[in-house]
Amino acid sequence: MQELEIKGWRNGLLVVLPEADAWDEVRSSLEARLNEAKDARTFWRGAQVTLDFGSRELGLEDVEELCSWLREFWGLIPLAAVAPDPQTQAACEKLVLKTYAVLPTIQKATADRETPVVGAAPAPVPQKATPPSSELNNALYLFRSVRSGQRIEHSGNLVICGDVSADAEVVATGDIIVVGRLRGRPHAGCQGDESAKIVASELRAPQLRIAGKIAAAPHEEGLRTEKRSSEVARIENGEIQVFPL
Repeated sequence: MQELEIKGWRNGLLVVLPEADAWDEVRSSLEARLNEAKDARTFWRGAQVTLDFGSRELGLEDVEELCSWLREFWGLIPLAAVAPDPQTQAACEKLVLKTYAVLPTIQKATADRETPVVGAAPAPVPQKATPPSSELNNALYLFRSVRSGQRIEHSGNLVICGDVSADAEVVATGDIIVVGRLRGRPHAGCQGDESAKIVASELRAPQLRIAGKIAAAPHEEGLRTEKRSSEVARIENGEIQVFPL
């Protein structure tokens, strides 16, 4: 018999929901598992969730109710779903969840090997290089604001269609783009990509981080109230600089 599972996966949690149990029983089991954590109402807050529905057939109302409950009661952020059933898949897509027919697996690339030719000069050893962010474009689109105290992490470019509140953190290995007001703490290119950028409709962050560089905004920056045009922060001449778009 399949059991409900909650485990780490990619940049958040994977919740595997049993296929055979009645839907009400699944909801009860999930609530019990979430309550096992110490200070459960705060423990899960801000974690990104992928929901694995298996072959279960669900309508829009069921999926929407589950996602709203996870988001509003537990502070979890449902972002993706595994749903091979067409009806369930359609419901997930209507809720703007990244939807997979099967659970994706991460495959490691292997270098091509050629048979050496006898007497030929040895082939040059290829040098390792960090691919630019455009080659690592696994963009995550978040269609909501990020509240104070939440932390969003993503391997790739991160696009937030909403505001990032003060004391919220947004971290990405690639670019960070905020279609709204950015008042929290962004860290783009967190694995050392100095070509990464931070873009915001209103850039009001007290501190900017790109790769290993940090730039603090002037003290009076947080007191400004006038609306400004969109800006981009990037590394120029070894330092983080901000330019209008």
